[in-house]
Amino acid sequence: MSALDPIPHAVAAGHSDRKPGLRRWLFIAVVGAVPLIGFLSVAALLALVVGIASGTSFDPLMILTAALPGWLMLYQSPLVISGAPLSVLPMLPTIGVVLLVAAASAFVARRCRLRRPDQAWPVIATMALVHACVGALFAMLLGGPFSAVPVEAFLSCGLTAAIAATAGVANRCGLFYLLWERTDAYVWTGLRIGLLTIATVVATGAFVLLAAIALAAPDMAASMARMGGAGDAVGATVLSLLYLPNAVLAGWSFAAGSGFSLGSQTVQPLEHAPGPLPDLPLLAVLPDDGPAVWWSAVLLLPLLVGMFVGLVARRVPGPLMRRLVVVLVAAGVAALAVLVLAAVAGGRLGNGPIGDVSFHPVTLAVATLCWLAIPALAMTWLGGAEEPDDPALAAFATDAFDDEDIDPDPETEDPDEDFDYTDLDDLIAEIPHARAESDAETEVEADEFDAEPDEEEPAPRDRG
Repeated sequence: MSALDPIPHAVAAGHSDRKPGLRRWLFIAVVGAVPLIGFLSVAALLALVVGIASGTSFDPLMILTAALPGWLMLYQSPLVISGAPLSVLPMLPTIGVVLLVAAASAFVARRCRLRRPDQAWPVIATMALVHACVGALFAMLLGGPFSAVPVEAFLSCGLTAAIAATAGVANRCGLFYLLWERTDAYVWTGLRIGLLTIATVVATGAFVLLAAIALAAPDMAASMARMGGAGDAVGATVLSLLYLPNAVLAGWSFAAGSGFSLGSQTVQPLEHAPGPLPDLPLLAVLPDDGPAVWWSAVLLLPLLVGMFVGLVARRVPGPLMRRLVVVLVAAGVAALAVLVLAAVAGGRLGNGPIGDVSFHPVTLAVATLCWLAIPALAMTWLGGAEEPDDPALAAFATDAFDDEDIDPDPETEDPDEDFDYTDLDDLIAEIPHARAESDAETEVEADEFDAEPDEEEPAPRDRG
């Protein structure tokens, strides 16, 4: 039996008219459709930008050719444009392709009735290998101003697809259950709280970015006005939106204190070194001078996030040391996620005024770990476990019941006091009289019988 065949369980799977060959063709079609959808999406976006830009001619062949490096950008594959390296790639398209691959993998697992962990690996390996081969092929086909290293394209495309496919089949094929079975209960709780912590970190970075956009709104509008035509302004806006997740990460790195650097410009809450920047709406949020006195107030945000983690950890039942383990695991998961994202988001941005773009991954991860773990450990250590709101639950958890709460000798009712039994002999004696009265009743005439009774409204169906 292949990995794409259903589990041989007569009750769960039942009789299936679907041939194994159809399932394999479905699997091949879905795996092949995902790279094609990504390629067509990139081509459509490029056609939109080129079509509305001023002073450009629409050439379908040029659009399809430019979609090859655009497809590689979806998987964070480094490029070289006219000799200038480009490895600071937008993360919003990468998030979209990850969701697409995950949804396709989940669809394949559901339609092929995959339920075991060993059945997930063929889907993950096939998705990764197909995307890696397509990425290497596109890298070899690039020409003109664009170029890419086939090995780097093979690894980046395959790794991105493998991570997305694993996320897609993890729940269906029991990979989460496999992880839960092999980890301690408190480590598993820490992993779950870690995911919540990651979401809180992203929300904090988005809040910082939103505040910066609100303060720099006039400068952003002036930057768009300098673009010239409306098409150029729309193109610059689209480019800024594609880099929005990178800006959210920059917001968190600024709040955490480690900051980020774009070429010679360094932005931190307590230090700022200005430098030349391209004229783009998203880069207009960066300050021209500083640091301002109120910038240090953003350092309270990661402190609040750490306190939030401590409040969540206090609700975990068990001894104090176990709750401390939960806090450390949650903070470690968030720090690891920030480390990976900062390493992916940084890199080279041409040979112009920006050059190197760095979010200082190691420094940011250490700062994130400290900001989250120290306040959370302090609140968990000093605050103790949070008591349930219901006193009855607290008494049940401590096995402390008062004598008046439980009656050791409840009153028992006599089962015969509410029943009146009829003597069986008297009941048998009444049967002949009942039969005689039934025979003496007048029979119903045929014309008196209503063959068509009045329609009655049917009784409502019981929905209980």
